[in-house]
Amino acid sequence: MLAIKRDLLYYKRQYFITALDLAHLANAAEQMQAERRKVFDELYDWMRKHEDFAPYYPEDLIAALAANEKLFWDNTIEGRFNEDYIATEKAYGQKFAQTGIPLEAYIAVLLAFHEFLYQAYQRQGLASVERMMAFKKLSQASIEIITSLYSDTNLKQLEEQNEALRELSTPVAEIWNGILLLPLVGFIDSKRAKDMMESMLSNVSEKQAKVFILDISGVAIIDTAVANHLIKMTKASRLMGCNCIISGISGSIAQTIVELGIQIDEIQTTGSMRDALALAMKQTQS
Repeated sequence: MLAIKRDLLYYKRQYFITALDLAHLANAAEQMQAERRKVFDELYDWMRKHEDFAPYYPEDLIAALAANEKLFWDNTIEGRFNEDYIATEKAYGQKFAQTGIPLEAYIAVLLAFHEFLYQAYQRQGLASVERMMAFKKLSQASIEIITSLYSDTNLKQLEEQNEALRELSTPVAEIWNGILLLPLVGFIDSKRAKDMMESMLSNVSEKQAKVFILDISGVAIIDTAVANHLIKMTKASRLMGCNCIISGISGSIAQTIVELGIQIDEIQTTGSMRDALALAMKQTQS
């Protein structure tokens, strides 16, 4: 997938924003200053009364916008479309995203601001075709800046959550000096098996473990793929000087393994974790 670098040049190309467009806006900036108070008062009133999104616009949020309204205003009406403009849009978008405000609610604020600003241009007799086209281009660019920021923020949060889940799904614990335990629960697919392998080898190396216990009593399904994953894990640990014991081998699991014809002659197995721990203690003391 092609990674898009959304910088100033990208937005200018994407929305055909030219120096002439920015000049059209800047030329009307001084006259438009008289409209600032009315536009923001209309915006705040709209936020407080919005039928769907008002709960996402508390008074402290409105106060934060009011404290920075001059910056928003000047950036827009003066056509300050530069790196600072993009950075400002992203900074406030990040604050909105972190407070849990949905993207739709943020976009609604932007659209309302742009609508009230458009009406202000009309009141001042400044709504020429060229100027309104330039204004539309900046509005569209602003919306994409916020949309892509929300998307990146959500993706980062999702990756962090997935990483936390992976850590929870591979909870390696040192239960005794030189003895590690990894209790497996649920379904094991290739991705989870890879994560388990990495976690196991990392812990074996870090803690210089002599025995690693894999408890599979909570594994939902034992098939050829799962069994092969377990075999690979035991062989990998052996290469690092660590003996691997698989515990929790029930009668049904043993029967499944036999029926599948999987060779596990080189693997140490026990019926319970207690037996595995006793065996591990014996091996570390010998």
